Amino acid sequence: MLAAVSLTAAARLPTPFVSSGQRRRPNAQLQPSATCKRAAGGETDAQPLPPSAPPPSEQRLPSRRGVLRLYSFGQLAVLADLLAGDSSDGSTDGRTIVNSILGAYGLPTLRASPGYRYFDDLDLPVTFEYPKAWVRRKNSLRPGIIISDFSTADKVSLEVFPEPRGGGAATLAEAAVLKLINPAVEIGGDARLELPPASRIKTEQREVDGKLYTYIAFPSETVTRSGYQVRRKNLAVVAARRGTAYVLGCSARSDQYTKEKEATFQQIVDSYRLL
Repeated sequence: MLAAVSLTAAARLPTPFVSSGQRRRPNAQLQPSATCKRAAGGETDAQPLPPSAPPPSEQRLPSRRGVLRLYSFGQLAVLADLLAGDSSDGSTDGRTIVNSILGAYGLPTLRASPGYRYFDDLDLPVTFEYPKAWVRRKNSLRPGIIISDFSTADKVSLEVFPEPRGGGAATLAEAAVLKLINPAVEIGGDARLELPPASRIKTEQREVDGKLYTYIAFPSETVTRSGYQVRRKNLAVVAARRGTAYVLGCSARSDQYTKEKEATFQQIVDSYRLL
């Protein structure tokens, strides 16, 4: 009964005044005044009130990065699985979509989707496998496609060109190499691409399922207008039918070329088939 009366008396007391400056200090806490203690029956073990929040006008919305950090990796993995239906054309999986967003904000990414995806397009008479986590898009300037790893700039490109007459495998290989490294020159830009000497273009012919394929390994070098040199290693395969040649090329920077990437590129070119 005494405790109830003491609380009722304390409730009638005026609330201690706190200045606006105290409200802005993050560590400021409201302490019970001596009058409140006396009205409640002397010293008590009551806990201090929590600090007051800043007024709405002083509250700031979280940044985009802050919003993304609110999601755990488990939640992002679930989101990636929900996007497992891939993009509208079936060329990009859910984890790749989520990772592209995380990478844009400089955040850690999810483990890339393992395995390979099967390329089969009615507009192009070729099939092959490529890493499921890579992004595919059609070439908007000419027939062909580009598939790339957005995190490393490794890429696969399919180019179409008229089959050269005469000369055999060496001539076809040289035309294929020129087609793979020449597109940047065709569309302009600040870089100059140089055709490697014939002695550095390694070729091998194999017959698979009754069709002749030429496998090519060669280096390439890009020189920017500022003089910066970018060296890349390339693996490619080319085949022709009815006067048209189709070349599939894999490319990665030489300083980032590893045994693992070489095995990935080998898997891609070995799976290539001309229908």
